[in-house]
Amino acid sequence: MKHQMSSYYELSDEEKQQSLELFKKHNGNLIKVIRELWNDPTEKGTTARGRAIREFWIEKGLKYRTKVKERKVKAVVPPPPVPVITESPIKTKPVNSKSDAKAFLSIEEQDFIKRHYTPDLTKKEVAKIIWPEESKRRNFFESEKFVLMSEFINNEFDQINLRDDVLVEKYSPPRVLSSLVKKINKIVMKEFDAEKLSMQDKKCLEKLLTYLAAPRFIQVINSYATKEARELFESEYIRSSWDKPDLTADELNLYINVCMDYVNLREIEIQKQKLNQMFDETEGQNDLTMRLTEMLKTKAEEYNQCTNRIDKMLAKLNGERSKRIQNQHQRNASIISLVQLFQDEQERKLMIQMADMQKKVVYEEADKMEKMSEWKARVLGISKNDAI
Repeated sequence: MKHQMSSYYELSDEEKQQSLELFKKHNGNLIKVIRELWNDPTEKGTTARGRAIREFWIEKGLKYRTKVKERKVKAVVPPPPVPVITESPIKTKPVNSKSDAKAFLSIEEQDFIKRHYTPDLTKKEVAKIIWPEESKRRNFFESEKFVLMSEFINNEFDQINLRDDVLVEKYSPPRVLSSLVKKINKIVMKEFDAEKLSMQDKKCLEKLLTYLAAPRFIQVINSYATKEARELFESEYIRSSWDKPDLTADELNLYINVCMDYVNLREIEIQKQKLNQMFDETEGQNDLTMRLTEMLKTKAEEYNQCTNRIDKMLAKLNGERSKRIQNQHQRNASIISLVQLFQDEQERKLMIQMADMQKKVVYEEADKMEKMSEWKARVLGISKNDAI
């Protein structure tokens, strides 16, 4: 049996199977299941193991509750009562529609925002939790109802989510190698010196300067409202492309898409953590618990889809670039072979030419000896052919 050592717990296949069997046995009662599964009467749904079971059930599409009344055999379930919405003193002007309804926040909605809003949530995310169906309508986030909720949050809280306020400052790409080297050393853990770069590293960094000045890269990074999102996007882009000076325009666009999904993964993870926290705080509130369960399931699906997209795009990028480099090496090898053959032929001709020149010099010396006086030739005791 695995031990719970951190805030994250990975279920074994046996634990997953047992949890499904216990789900049926206890009619979806999370507390009873986890306590029987690990034989621990203190186990709660807020622990790492409890959250692991919850996320596994959500992925399986199972609807569970943390506090469930035992069902009686052949019991008639009465229809749910119609919720009574208490009108808040905070009102807005009538909505531009055919009805005379006015937009307002109920006491329950105000109380929910006061208890659960944190700077981790955007106003749109809060609206999706409170009004899951209405928020799907077109232009809902421009409606007076949403504006009213936004004003309530602004008046009630000193700190709001930075993603609600767009940064005015635009991204400025590095222009010179010295400033780029600092980024590289920080992101990819290198120790480059701008004055002592090798030819290959200098080529890579000069190409990266053009990558960071690409119009689409600048457009995408400026679309992020927070400094954290921009830094994550930029660092992943640099990490992926800095040592690839041969990337095509299409490959650069795919790397931008990959980095966008990295940012999306971070955003989804933050939202999942916040929803889990809210789920733990709303035990016993069946209606809200079901809403949060559906949202957690949606976020889990979005997370899986995002990771699958990243894997597919990286596989495509690495595969295509590997083929291109292999073909380039083959072409280079063919050229090198031709150059080598040419050099061998040139060297052979040069050796023949040198031999002919040496032979010519020998003959010239022999002719000089032949023109000497006869007595010198006798002293030497050799003929022209002997000298040659």
